[in-house]
Amino acid sequence: MKSFVSSLLLLSFLVPDLFSQSFKTIGYLPDYRFSLIDRINLDQLTHLNIAFANPDMDGNLSTGGQDIANIVDKAHSQGVQVYISLAGAVLSSAEELAWKELLKPQNRAGFISSILSYVHTYGLEGIDVDLEWSHVDENYSGFILEMRDSVDQTDLGLTAALPGHYRYPQISDAALQAFDWINMMVYDLTGPWAPQNPGHHSTYAHATEAMNYWTDQGVDARNLTLGVPFYGYDFSNLNNIIARTYGEMVAIDPEYADRDEVNEMYYNGLSTIQAKTELALTHLSGIMIWEIGQDDFGDYSLLNRIWETVELALPAASFEHDISLKVYPNPFQDHLEISLDDRSKAILRLYDLNGRLIQEWIASKPMPVDHLRAGSYLLEVISEKGRSTRKLIKQ
Repeated sequence: MKSFVSSLLLLSFLVPDLFSQSFKTIGYLPDYRFSLIDRINLDQLTHLNIAFANPDMDGNLSTGGQDIANIVDKAHSQGVQVYISLAGAVLSSAEELAWKELLKPQNRAGFISSILSYVHTYGLEGIDVDLEWSHVDENYSGFILEMRDSVDQTDLGLTAALPGHYRYPQISDAALQAFDWINMMVYDLTGPWAPQNPGHHSTYAHATEAMNYWTDQGVDARNLTLGVPFYGYDFSNLNNIIARTYGEMVAIDPEYADRDEVNEMYYNGLSTIQAKTELALTHLSGIMIWEIGQDDFGDYSLLNRIWETVELALPAASFEHDISLKVYPNPFQDHLEISLDDRSKAILRLYDLNGRLIQEWIASKPMPVDHLRAGSYLLEVISEKGRSTRKLIKQ
């Protein structure tokens, strides 16, 4: 524990102020893990990506045939923004055919309209595109640019999940810049498909390489999140290499929580996840998890270690001087009180968790909140005495 705290104290001096305020913790939740929703500490996330929605030939989206309303409601009650993640690495033949047809120029407008209708029906905050490998074709970039144009007419976010070390040649520079941020999938560098290459599939070195790769592609580090795995691979039998969740590993022996390798099983334990979170805090805009249903839901939770790392690092970076500031109630609904030493000389700024400025006003006037959507926000107060921030939750 001593090394955990001391490393965070050092980190707190390295994290830029406004940059740290918008740090994202994004968890993917696949439809086959929906039953675990009540075991997940949603308040330790900023974003929940529901995975995956796929279309039929008419462009109608379905998430494994399941209703996502309950998941969305539970996330929103904790101030978490919810994105729908489209496609995924494994598609059925029917889904492959639908995507291929719907990405064509003559079909895009109707498909995008269907996606936006789905998003608005469930009150989601954004769209994540996770088309991968052979499913990224010559129509991908045009689809993304048209989606960006449509999203710009709303307050929705648009993101992508892309490999940590590879840019699909079909993605144009314009399409790459159209995303609010990119979730780097820095895992699966080896696996069951590579029995000749047993070992770690997601190391700290892989993370730094991915960060450098995508910044070399022209992506601002502030538009990148670091993807980390909550699973690993067991190479004990090269004829039957299997995936194991982190939760399964800890269930075998709690001491495995602080390791990355046990015999021929390779994964990310608490220390590596902490180190990667510190890397993301210092250089990137967030950390992404595939996937939160694979965690241990007890004393050895990886999500909790991420949350502790972020929470202990950010306050020291976010407070330049001590301002006497009280904000209540929090969470709030249609009314919020702000108490300051001297309201007449303070400026207040409200940001969403993507770091976008929502509104700015002087503290001597009431803070308008009735127009805000449910979710989490960051309140920044600037006065002649210094600066302070608070996380707010609107229900």
